[in-house]
Amino acid sequence: MIASDITKEAFTLTRTPGELATYVHETNEYINANSELKKVARLRREPYKTFQEELMPFSHFCTWKYVDRTDVLCSLLPGTPAGDAVVHDVAAGTDHLVEITWPMDGRKEVKKGQQLNERGMGNYESWDYEDIGPHLEAVERALSVARKKSLKDYRTKGGSTLLLVFNEYPYFREDNPKHQSVLDLLVQRLGLFEFKVENVAVLLVQSGRIIEVKSAEHGPAPD
Repeated sequence: MIASDITKEAFTLTRTPGELATYVHETNEYINANSELKKVARLRREPYKTFQEELMPFSHFCTWKYVDRTDVLCSLLPGTPAGDAVVHDVAAGTDHLVEITWPMDGRKEVKKGQQLNERGMGNYESWDYEDIGPHLEAVERALSVARKKSLKDYRTKGGSTLLLVFNEYPYFREDNPKHQSVLDLLVQRLGLFEFKVENVAVLLVQSGRIIEVKSAEHGPAPD
């Protein structure tokens, strides 16, 4: 297994969606099976931060959009301000740019990682089942980042996608209609931004579902 090659250079190697999915899966398994690597990854240190926050979401996007195509090559871009990743369509000779953003409370995530490393568990969070305050805060955090992204022009000849990663855990539950209404609100408000990008999508981490907000093929998502 080549999954032990966990470097930013390895992340920029071109792979088909299937090959990338295999690499990400095997690498994730390798990290989880190694207690020392897992401790470092929990603290969001490089290269694990890039692997978790960029390569994993990008791989999910590539599988979702291109399925099992073998004529497209996916890779992260090495330190360019243009975008985070690119999908090269071999037949068309075009490059599709992908910008990945994961709004999160970085300090809180590192703190949680430290707690897991030290005592095997993080602080327990509890709230009223009917209280959507934490959910609205998460939405506002995502919208704040999206607003900044809307100021930059990502449009290219081969098209471009802004992929916003949204981590529902531990606040959202599929069986709570109020929680689903908050997710609907996020998508609706994202649709109001005038993004300079051909496509906008939201990746829900826990469910793995991708919601299209804007598509060059279908136009903006309906309200």
